[in-house]
Amino acid sequence: MEKKIKTDNEEVKDIDLGDEQKIDRAIVPPPRRYQRRRQGQYVPDYVDWKDLDFLKRFIPEGGKILPRRISGVTAKDQRRVARAIKRARIMALIPYVSD
Repeated sequence: MEKKIKTDNEEVKDIDLGDEQKIDRAIVPPPRRYQRRRQGQYVPDYVDWKDLDFLKRFIPEGGKILPRRISGVTAKDQRRVARAIKRARIMALIPYVSD
């Protein structure tokens, strides 16, 4: 048994509704996947370049600054943390690269 169905873009598709109840995959939308919003990592109002314990949370063993999508901070906080890390590197408190 064939049945005509109109989709959102006004195309007419044929669907075979035989014994096995086959449905064309182009018509059935994929299930929606929702991501829960992650709670951002706490960053104080002033990021001090002398606070090495705090800054080391944003630097892995390789020595690079973690990107925002991994560290979980806002864009504004990421800029402040990166600036503080760079200042600490200039003052030789944090190495540029790890050995």
